[in-house]
Amino acid sequence: MEPTREQAYLRRIAELEAENAQLRAQVETLTQQVVKLTEQVARLSKNSSNSSKPPSSDIVKPSKPDLPKGPRRQGGQSGHKGATRRPFRDDQIDHFEELHPTNCPHCRNAHLEPTGRFKRQQVAELRPNPLRITEYRLYGYRCATCGKLLWAKLPPGVAEGQLFDPRLQALIAYMKGALHASYTGLADFCRDVLGIKVTRSLLCNTIRRVNDALAQPYEQLAEHLPAEPVLNVDESGWKNKGLRYWIWVFCTSALSFFRIAKSRGAKVLEEVLGEVYGGTIISDFFSAYVKYANRLQQFCLAHLIRDIKFLATLPGERDKRFGERLLTDFKRLFHFWHLREKIPKPRLDRILLRIKDRVLRRAEVHADGERSKSRTLARRLCKHGEAIFRFLFDPAVAPTNNAAERAIRQAVIDRRITQGSRSEMGRNWNARIWTVLSTCRKQGRSAWQFLQDALSAYHFQTQAPSLLPHTT
Repeated sequence: MEPTREQAYLRRIAELEAENAQLRAQVETLTQQVVKLTEQVARLSKNSSNSSKPPSSDIVKPSKPDLPKGPRRQGGQSGHKGATRRPFRDDQIDHFEELHPTNCPHCRNAHLEPTGRFKRQQVAELRPNPLRITEYRLYGYRCATCGKLLWAKLPPGVAEGQLFDPRLQALIAYMKGALHASYTGLADFCRDVLGIKVTRSLLCNTIRRVNDALAQPYEQLAEHLPAEPVLNVDESGWKNKGLRYWIWVFCTSALSFFRIAKSRGAKVLEEVLGEVYGGTIISDFFSAYVKYANRLQQFCLAHLIRDIKFLATLPGERDKRFGERLLTDFKRLFHFWHLREKIPKPRLDRILLRIKDRVLRRAEVHADGERSKSRTLARRLCKHGEAIFRFLFDPAVAPTNNAAERAIRQAVIDRRITQGSRSEMGRNWNARIWTVLSTCRKQGRSAWQFLQDALSAYHFQTQAPSLLPHTT
């Protein structure tokens, strides 16, 4: 029996509804896939400006479209303040040589009248043989009274059994630590430049002696560290015989203390600073710092803002809107913070407190929402609110951990070049030489001179130099 027109119409409606439900399900599935793929693209698009990735990872980024057209002009750029080297002082010059003209180059007249004026030409010259090699012949004599054999003594400043004097040992150590030279490169330098052939084992023993000479200044600085009121702290990976270790740096504007440890945990902080540190640690949000944190903790705003920037790139409207509003708040915060010398303090404190409260109120709203990136960041703001904004009301505390990140860069370069260490002595050497180089640079001291002084103290049992900030 043929279906009626009404039955055919109802069947067609049912078919269309089933097809519509199927298409809706497909759309929902595809929408979820698009969201997941968009989030994946956002994660893969992370760079040093919106995450904690190092700037070296940005080398694969495409060029920015707003870069100026055409090649960059060589030399000093427009608006750049030039710098001219100052001439050497008279006390820095080893030899003066006065030159006078003998006749006029125009008329050949030999009768010339002096003007009392002169022009300077200073030349820093590398001597043909930079080494002076001395052989000390220590003669033996027998006492006519008691019959005992005696030997002449070395003059002051000469270490027994050492081929290199303290200055040359310091030079080898400086090239090894500051210039990242290998033992093979140092042997080539000695042969080609200094004109002496030495073995890699002799150079290794030289570095071992320098390592021992730096032990006392290094330990003295380690004992002083807990007394510092504010410390920037950071860590990075290291390899020792292929095993995972960690470089730790503790620094201020006047010192940098490095340590290579097996652990990345809070126990390293306890070993270096004690179970309870009375000052302020400026760090990122790594769990070791969160666990060790005290009431004076300051977490790095640069890391937080990079996470907020990443939040603003996500496809979800809630995440994106939360990230954009936080970015606006922090821009206003730093705008007024940079004007702290121009705005009266009571008024400035009121402005900064209002912005801080607004940020924390936004965080409270998102902290109880559905699981998302914005909820994670909001909970971090709620949990560490005081430690994030401490810098606003303590002028001794910086808002970022840039100081520690700059200090640890030397160690990271060493890691890339040397691929790590292979012994306990190697770990100690790296930590001590990084400490000396970075601390001397901050204090405006010569690291090479410090190495000479430390080696002289080590060989001749005198007072070792100090790396403490108040020591000049």
